[in-house]
Amino acid sequence: MPIIETVPKCIDKSETFLFFAKADIDEGGNFSERWLAVVEDRVLVYGDSGVLVHELFLYGITGARIDSYVGGGSLLVDTVDGGVVLVRFSAALTSKFSIAVKVIENLVKNEELPVLSKNDLPRQCPSCQRPLQEGTNTCSICVDKKKVVGRLLSYTRPYRMKMVLAMVMLIFATLLELAPPYITKIIVDDVLGPKDVGGALLILVAALGATSIVLALMQIVRGVLGVWIGSKIMADIRRETYQSLMRLSLSYFDRRQTSQFIGRVNSDVEDTRQFLTDGVLWVVGQAMMLLAIMVMMFSLDWKLTLLALLPTPFILLFSVIIWPRIHQMWYKQWQAINRLNMTVGDTLQGIRVVKAFGQEKQEQSRYMKGNQTVMKQTIRTDGMWQGVFPIFSFITGAGLLLVWYFGGMSVISDDLSLGTLMAFIAYLGMFFGPLQWYNQMITWVSRAIGSANRIFEIMDTPSEVPTSSKAVTIKDIKGKVELKNVTFGYEKHSPVIKDMNLVVESGEMIGLVGHSGAGKSTLINLISRFYDPTEGTISIDGIDLRNLKQEDLHKQIGVVLQETFLFDGTISENIAYSNQDATPDEIMRAAKIANAHEFIVKMVDGYETQVGERGQRLSGGQKQRIAIARAILHDPRILILDEATASVDTETEQKIQEAVSRLVQGRTTFAIAHRLSTLRNANRLVVVDKGQIAEIGTHEELLVQKGIYYKLVEAQKEMSQIKGVDVG
Repeated sequence: MPIIETVPKCIDKSETFLFFAKADIDEGGNFSERWLAVVEDRVLVYGDSGVLVHELFLYGITGARIDSYVGGGSLLVDTVDGGVVLVRFSAALTSKFSIAVKVIENLVKNEELPVLSKNDLPRQCPSCQRPLQEGTNTCSICVDKKKVVGRLLSYTRPYRMKMVLAMVMLIFATLLELAPPYITKIIVDDVLGPKDVGGALLILVAALGATSIVLALMQIVRGVLGVWIGSKIMADIRRETYQSLMRLSLSYFDRRQTSQFIGRVNSDVEDTRQFLTDGVLWVVGQAMMLLAIMVMMFSLDWKLTLLALLPTPFILLFSVIIWPRIHQMWYKQWQAINRLNMTVGDTLQGIRVVKAFGQEKQEQSRYMKGNQTVMKQTIRTDGMWQGVFPIFSFITGAGLLLVWYFGGMSVISDDLSLGTLMAFIAYLGMFFGPLQWYNQMITWVSRAIGSANRIFEIMDTPSEVPTSSKAVTIKDIKGKVELKNVTFGYEKHSPVIKDMNLVVESGEMIGLVGHSGAGKSTLINLISRFYDPTEGTISIDGIDLRNLKQEDLHKQIGVVLQETFLFDGTISENIAYSNQDATPDEIMRAAKIANAHEFIVKMVDGYETQVGERGQRLSGGQKQRIAIARAILHDPRILILDEATASVDTETEQKIQEAVSRLVQGRTTFAIAHRLSTLRNANRLVVVDKGQIAEIGTHEELLVQKGIYYKLVEAQKEMSQIKGVDVG
């Protein structure tokens, strides 16, 4: 059943729904609920109160389709009498009703219902039904903000003494900030008024200066403390986030783009830093300041205080009304920026392909569209705030006008001293200052909560290839590998490997052969435990891989892939990646065995030559031999070679083959090769076809059988003859 949403009570549940989902636009184009239901022989549309709007029998339907337009679309079915619009919906629901089209068409054609993966299903928040942003499963609107803030503040525990010190300094600073207006009152009323030209004025002015100096010193110390605490906390969060990324299985990264994680580790962590180092203290400080100022204002004149506070309810009400709108606009802006970053990351990672096909203008166009969206959303969001802020200023200014008028009248009538009025106005300015930034503060806090939530999502994601609590340590393995009834699919409904059984003895070399997509690479991914089988078990020396510590397992497995990845560093560093404690002599020995030493020493910097990003300064054959040297230095008991000689010239292939022949000695080896002739030395060849083992035997035995392997060899011979190459 692809999608079955909650069925309202007003709709008859006696039908067996094969698809049931809510649309959000009615026949007149207004926002209203409509429900589309697909049953075994009919398509039904319900309106308000469960009223049946449409009922069409499947035998009268010839097809279904989606018509898209700006902001939304509609689902139509074709009948012998023409097209019929069933439901209309906003753009966010398009993917959901595209699935309805598949369901209807499959039923019309009398085919099985489509089995959908998680990636096919529309990603929406289960609570508010808002679309979820790519790369995250949490909704920023519905997230438990108190829980996130509490968890974020838990990172301050190791530094609580310094946090307490910063808070104490904040309290003293708050009290000191209240002093200048009151000292000003004394100067005006008790010194300037009576024209006392004695030492009192000097003392009071000196007190003002001393207050400013102490405040400045306290701000410096508090600022340094904030930087220290913030840097420590961010280092902790970055470390934990990165550790979580390293813990996650490959399947997690298969469904996401690299740029998402770069953003989370960098920009999201920076947002949380600002909140913890500046935001928490600022919010607490301003709350204390507001409370202290109110006490001072009431102590000076309670009537003027009530007049001054008249605009406050309007400010708070305005904030409550405008805040959801600003938050929604900010969220859309974040989505647009995130999509733009993903576009940049995607393009730069595939820059060679872009250049090779001359698609620079196409990519520029794609970027410009995303950039335009960001620009428009930024204009809307910031423009909204630029309109809101003057309104806040006007409302707070109204309170100040009331104080000036009624306070001024009280001074004229000698009911209030001039110094008291001036002090009161100073306190009023200090009171409305933070209040004006109330809405901005909420946006700031919300942004930090959203960033923290995305970080915590990574930390809380369980690995799909977990290490068992009963996992055993195995330092030295013999290398016997056994597969029992192994079934696996990257999506559970679509298995790539089906009920596979295979026993490989220690030290045996197995050649994996088959058409592209047969499941060869998937099989070695399972043996490496990058994924776990959906059914069945894979064991090494009789121990289920799930019961082995992954660190121990991967120390015993070496991999040489077709697409060799080299880190941006020196040749020496890349060879030693598999064994960080290797000596220069050991690195050189591994390079010699891999037939890499000869070309390395011809380079100007030799083993200290920088390979560039992804090894772009080296040829494919050179990178491949460095990868083999890396595997040799690793000294694994189980070796996996995935197309290790593909896409290189004949001379380079011979050098790689010589290196491989040295590497496989005494190791259990699984080899996938583009050229079948390179697998002749394998002890056995395993022919994989449609996820199953079709044939097993030596090169000669399989040729005699004249099965799949024989056809593959003959086809490769014909292709080689066409190219004029003798494969032997």
